[in-house]
Amino acid sequence: MSVYKRSETWWLDVTNNGERIRRSAETSDRREALRIHDEFRVELRRIKPSGQTLYGAIEAWEQAGQRDAADDYRLEKFKKKYHDRALHLVTAESITAAIPDSSPATFNRYANLIAAILALVKHPVEIARKTIPESRIRWLTRQEWFRLRGQLTPHQRAMATFAINTGLRQANVLRLEWSQVDLRRRVAWIHADQSKSRKAIGIPLSDEAVKVLRKQVGQHGQWVFPYNGKPVTEIKTAWGKALDRAKINDFTWHDLRHTWATWHIMAGTPVEVLQKLGGWADIRMVLRYAHLDPGYLAQYANNARPRSVTQTVTRTGGL
Repeated sequence: MSVYKRSETWWLDVTNNGERIRRSAETSDRREALRIHDEFRVELRRIKPSGQTLYGAIEAWEQAGQRDAADDYRLEKFKKKYHDRALHLVTAESITAAIPDSSPATFNRYANLIAAILALVKHPVEIARKTIPESRIRWLTRQEWFRLRGQLTPHQRAMATFAINTGLRQANVLRLEWSQVDLRRRVAWIHADQSKSRKAIGIPLSDEAVKVLRKQVGQHGQWVFPYNGKPVTEIKTAWGKALDRAKINDFTWHDLRHTWATWHIMAGTPVEVLQKLGGWADIRMVLRYAHLDPGYLAQYANNARPRSVTQTVTRTGGL
């Protein structure tokens, strides 16, 4: 069937040069859908294949400049669901369908990345972005953390414990190398091309983080947190099952970073210090946590009190 209905909308189903293309006709009228289908077939016949493929475009993008580890990680995941094809067969619909199920913010990061790659090779594609809802902060109490930690597999327990004690993002933990760690000085660092802010980050290591790293020594010559001799590429099934067993809902791996920041604020860490520890470029990102510490503003609570005449400073010469 060259057109088919999905809910109230008609979709096109076209094969061109051996590639199957499915896209929405954006109409509930079958006759209109057939007209759009015929025009689309004519348009495809007019397009002359350039010989360039999407994977070739990705390679060109990688060679055009220094790319960070997070983008490399996203491309690896994307390519698992999106097989290589000629550029003229790359559509917004097929890209959207291949982006891993994720939050709106993560979806948009994938979409921005693929759009940038296609723009570089002059094959722009308009990918609809998702609306990002008001951000929420989900964090664990210490009791919840102990429950979750007890349900994690050994290799995920090590990574999660390190993450909740350093605030590092998932990709930085999964791809951490021993060359980025100095146990003697109790410090680790994230290179600028691995950082979201594009600035290098130095991370002082807590006692618990050092304890985790010492247990990892000798498991692999390059990777700090290997699994079967390779770095972990994604956190998915085992993580979800551990959350279920620990009876913890609405929690993602990134919320380990929220938990780390929340615990810092509750323990009295100044927001400007937390900003540096977490590598945030904008302090507004850190201020999201400030309300969680009742004592943060308490030191200023008594400043609004009436002053006596003798305490008033007389000004002369105007304001």
